[in-house]
Amino acid sequence: MRIRPSQKCDARSMACIYVQTWQDTYLGVVPFGYLYAMSAARHEQAFLKELANGQVLSYVAEDHGRVVGFATGGSERHGDAIYSGEIYTLYVLKNYQRQGVGRKLVENLARRFTNFGIHSMLVQVLKENPYRNFYQKINGVHLKTQGLPFAGEVLYVDYYGWIDISLIHL
Repeated sequence: MRIRPSQKCDARSMACIYVQTWQDTYLGVVPFGYLYAMSAARHEQAFLKELANGQVLSYVAEDHGRVVGFATGGSERHGDAIYSGEIYTLYVLKNYQRQGVGRKLVENLARRFTNFGIHSMLVQVLKENPYRNFYQKINGVHLKTQGLPFAGEVLYVDYYGWIDISLIHL
């Protein structure tokens, strides 16, 4: 398994992983119409834009040249007074989960954060996500649960944080 910074040529793989993991993980949680309407082509354009503007840090996990997971992050987006960084996305194909891929992606992202003076971070994850305990396993502290409007419904989101991102390393 190789972890490396994402490149523009990875946008298509990232988009496909994003759509596939949402459809695998959130069926029965997120409104079906939203999941059904997800488009890898649309998400590819969004990832290309993110990678091109340089405001988002991004890593991919490769297995024998195939992208099997990715993580993105950057400055915390909602003005939190304590946590200066944020994991925006973390997705790993189902067959590669529970093998340390997510941990390696988060560790690389956190290491890169420190180069930008970011020493704390948080992540938002749907409360109904069966994999949300991953963040506690890598020393994230549950901060709060909040209801947020999403696709015409209210979904509950758990927030996990690291006051010191060096605590991620297990």
